[in-house]
Amino acid sequence: MGKLSLRRRGTVAGAVVLAGILAAGGATAYAATSSSPAKSTSTAAAKAKAKHHRHAPRGVHGQVTVKNGKTGQYVTREWQRGQVTAVSGTTLTVKSADGTTWTWTADPKLKITRDGKKTTESVLASGDTVLVEGNQAGSVNDATRIYAPSAAQIAKWKAKAAQK
Repeated sequence: MGKLSLRRRGTVAGAVVLAGILAAGGATAYAATSSSPAKSTSTAAAKAKAKHHRHAPRGVHGQVTVKNGKTGQYVTREWQRGQVTAVSGTTLTVKSADGTTWTWTADPKLKITRDGKKTTESVLASGDTVLVEGNQAGSVNDATRIYAPSAAQIAKWKAKAAQK
């Protein structure tokens, strides 16, 4: 075999370096994607926690327009935190800390939870602290989900926040 020219030696050296980089990158990518059973459990727990927190929008009230995955139509999702000022039949009026007042109409599929347990509209009363989520239909706010923690639960949260 003859001697390699300077240009060929540079090409061969570059190829060897590139192969080493690709091998190291491949090993790193494999290690990052392979998981042990313990790791997948923590991932599942993180996903469950993230799903729970998606129901807690930030702010006192707001709206966002999104595309409904089932129908392909754009819908306006809404939420409001505040105190119930009136309950009448299938309507609920809530006033946020910034003074914004919205009246919500109960959606036929409305779900209400108090301290993590499903309950009915009859437990809601003026003065209750709530988080209402729903859809805007024209000028109507349709409540699809209401979280109504008890006074004891709110006190527990405040005590925990004061410790931090």
